[in-house]
Amino acid sequence: MGGSVYAVFVEVSAEARSNDQARQVIEGSAVPMARDAGARAGYWLSEQGGRGVAVTVYDSEEAARRQADRLKVGETPPGAPPGVTFRTVEVREVLASL
Repeated sequence: MGGSVYAVFVEVSAEARSNDQARQVIEGSAVPMARDAGARAGYWLSEQGGRGVAVTVYDSEEAARRQADRLKVGETPPGAPPGVTFRTVEVREVLASL
């Protein structure tokens, strides 16, 4: 990987919705927001058991923290429908990737 990179780990409380519906919201707001913040990679996983998970990777801890600071636990993600709220927002160093 060549130097440390950092990830923003996010969990949301999410009511069961179709994957197509979730995909539209994610592609329409979460992906562009992460890209604009400098993410080098991002993964948004389908909802399971009322919980959605996303991991976005940044080239520096500072960039990851700037993005994480925009996401507030208890608030609704930008562009998300009612009933979706942030449960966890953490910055973690990436130890390995493949």
